[in-house]
Amino acid sequence: MSEAPARRGIQSIEVAFRLLQAMQGSPRPLPLREIAAGAGLSPSAANNYLVSLVRTGLAATDAKPGHYRLGPSAVALGMSAIQQIDGFEIARQEVTALRDITRHSAAVTAWTGDGPVSLFKQEGDWRSALELRTGLLSITATAAGKAFAGCLPEAATMPLISREQGIGSATGLSGMAFITAAQREMREAGYVVIRRDDGTGYASAAAPIRDWSGTVRFALSVIGSQGSLGMERGSAEIQALLSCAARATAALGGTAQMPAGPVPG
Repeated sequence: MSEAPARRGIQSIEVAFRLLQAMQGSPRPLPLREIAAGAGLSPSAANNYLVSLVRTGLAATDAKPGHYRLGPSAVALGMSAIQQIDGFEIARQEVTALRDITRHSAAVTAWTGDGPVSLFKQEGDWRSALELRTGLLSITATAAGKAFAGCLPEAATMPLISREQGIGSATGLSGMAFITAAQREMREAGYVVIRRDDGTGYASAAAPIRDWSGTVRFALSVIGSQGSLGMERGSAEIQALLSCAARATAALGGTAQMPAGPVPG
């Protein structure tokens, strides 16, 4: 079966986009020669394109002669793209992908003033002793809750953790110790884990999904049993979790934060 022929496009638009990419990749205005090199063009050819890009506002001349930066039209396009992003739909797709890759249950959770709320779940082939549910979740008894504790300001999470511990803590840690452990795992590994010692064998891991501003929008979780779910970074389940979370973060315009050291086992 022969492959479908490639669709024809407008080459000049693709070339102009390479120039915009070259400027986008720099934190400062660039001289013409660097922009041209980044786009694979001669300076004279790049200059012709830049004249039109400046006219449309996609590029702008800098106060320093011969230097260019992204223009107001590029900023407006970026802001419009952010507003059009359906963050939940992106996260929902990654829940399904994570479930299909690992065959374990997966879920996406958002933070609210009342704590973490599970928005969407997919049951896996290897289910834990506890049935997954949508709605308000425990912070200290779920990996999703622990992920938010590791990423959000302590002022946002401590009152809710203290309230949970007043009812009956799922861990033997104080509220501050729980937050500190979550922050350490997130900083060193990029994800957090929960293992319950309540006879259920419940185990879960969660990673954050960030948007363009670096804000944690969602927590992506994989859930199973301690006997079937790999929790170390090299496991297939954790690699899939981190990959799906990074893909969702990139789709929201964010950048996944790189771990700094040891990882949970």
